[in-house]
Amino acid sequence: MNKTKILLLAITGMMATAFTACQSDDIDSAAGGDANANVYNVTADVDAAQDNQPGSRVLSVDATNKKVLHSTWAAGDKLIAFVSSDGTSNTRTSYWTIAADKSGKGSTFTGKIAAKGNAKVKATDDLCFFYPADAVGKSIEPVTETGKDDGKPYHDESQKISNLLGLNMTRQDGTAETIGKLYDYQYKQVKPKSIVGSNLNVSIGNMKRIVSLWGLRFTDNNNQILTNIDSVYISNVKGSDVFNLSTGSFVTNNPADESMNIVVTPPTGQKVSSAGGKYTYISLFPGTYTDVLIMVYVGNKCYKKEYASITFDEGKVYHTDLLSMPEVLPQPYVQVQGIKWATGNFIHYGPETGGYWGIAPAQWWISRRAVKLGSDRKPAANGTLQSSQFESSPTQTTDDVDLFRFGDIKNALKLDKGTYTPRDITVDKYYAPKVLGIHQEVDRSQAEFGDIVRYYTADKKQKYRMPTEADITNLYNKANAIPAYCMTEQGTFVYGAYFTTAGAIRVQSFPTRVNSLYKYTNVTALVRANKGLFLPITGRRMDLSPTMGYRDMTYRAGAYGQYMTSTANTVALSRDFLFGPTKWEISPNAKGQAKAIRPVWISGEEDSNHKPILDQDYKNLQNTLKIW
Repeated sequence: MNKTKILLLAITGMMATAFTACQSDDIDSAAGGDANANVYNVTADVDAAQDNQPGSRVLSVDATNKKVLHSTWAAGDKLIAFVSSDGTSNTRTSYWTIAADKSGKGSTFTGKIAAKGNAKVKATDDLCFFYPADAVGKSIEPVTETGKDDGKPYHDESQKISNLLGLNMTRQDGTAETIGKLYDYQYKQVKPKSIVGSNLNVSIGNMKRIVSLWGLRFTDNNNQILTNIDSVYISNVKGSDVFNLSTGSFVTNNPADESMNIVVTPPTGQKVSSAGGKYTYISLFPGTYTDVLIMVYVGNKCYKKEYASITFDEGKVYHTDLLSMPEVLPQPYVQVQGIKWATGNFIHYGPETGGYWGIAPAQWWISRRAVKLGSDRKPAANGTLQSSQFESSPTQTTDDVDLFRFGDIKNALKLDKGTYTPRDITVDKYYAPKVLGIHQEVDRSQAEFGDIVRYYTADKKQKYRMPTEADITNLYNKANAIPAYCMTEQGTFVYGAYFTTAGAIRVQSFPTRVNSLYKYTNVTALVRANKGLFLPITGRRMDLSPTMGYRDMTYRAGAYGQYMTSTANTVALSRDFLFGPTKWEISPNAKGQAKAIRPVWISGEEDSNHKPILDQDYKNLQNTLKIW
């Protein structure tokens, strides 16, 4: 696939920002441990804001020139005020803030600040100011380092204020106004100008924007302007990170804190649109990003644009027109490490007699992908819509099956049975029990056991088989594997592992530990674009039981995906691939257990333009469920 290097046009750089005196205002009324502290009245002197260089909470697009952003301070605009040397040891539960007392390009900001405990603020102390304070609890959280994975730190939310701020821009609405309120991160560190009693004067000067802004416009594959856009996904661009107020820089070598995607979703009842020259604005962290994928969803259609490399400089605003974006169409397989994997697990869906047997309509598909759960995590009519990965002991039903026993064809939907075959199913053969229950080779029309994937796809336009242990070992030993999740067509999240072909340095991030959902990256757009293999965490059914165990992502012992191979370990054991919060292994497991199957593509038909011909029942299922 040809990848075009993006040309970014930077408009005027950073806007100077203004403050000239201040007022006190906390984010909440909790005083934490500072009741007896030396509290100082702060007066801040800051340069005036200028048009066309956005530098304040209130951002608006010019009525005639959509590339021009106007900016003014609004009365009540707030900055976090923090004493740098407090680090992570301040016991206060809310940040001190300073606020603008009037609207305009220039304003006065007043407020209070105090150091930890009863310490005095000295003229030699560094004071940190961060905008926007109103975003705390929304796109900003105080965090603390809670551990390390392979020597790389990770951070969790803190109940106390900290010099470490977790910044999250993964979910935006595409408007400059919302960016100004939640994502226009700006910072400055200065020393007091003077301290007289409890009055502290400081000259902040220009605030430094630590993000970049990007305005986008879209057209479809026929170069028609896109107007009814449901969402925009930008993958392989950083959407979250940790910023250190004391150093004025981002924490490094902390990939667990760095979600590599941004999703733009408009407010309920609205659409993203490029009509009338309108730009969709996003805020993002500066840096150079490779293999960037932009996906635009319009109804059941999806359009994409790829870039080999993009560089965003700190504080700049960019504008790009994404023209003639090709439509993304379903494919029969995705290739990882040279193996062509099906774009979904093997499933049965619909009536027990007949129904659909074949490849799932999406890579993230699991049984009970969307169910309403009550506070006890059991089905409830007025519950919260979630996937079965958050359901307590979910039960599989015959109309929605994604777990199967080794070689079982005839009784595959008898969920309370434990039938399996002791024979080898890595070959294209079928079996049925004969004398004394011995499984002998039979014609496919008489098959009771064998490779169930081959059995149900042998007469289809796209043919598949179960994976061998060698196929699975290729993923286990060679492919990149990261914790990931996809959003279903109903808005629920399905967690799993995302595999890609490894380069010179392999990335393998399992096991993840329990209660580590923050490590999982949104790969919905990548999966939709047929880039990479996504295996959902599916758990397994024990012999003689329809209950799905180890699917629950909140289970203390850890959930896991258990993917069956066609390779037998012994008469009663098969070789399976297990991964999840506590698992990363290929091991022998009972054949009577029901497990997930991700098929491998064998062959398929093409049309005169060499495009794959997908099976009609597969397309019907996708269309009926509005997957595409």
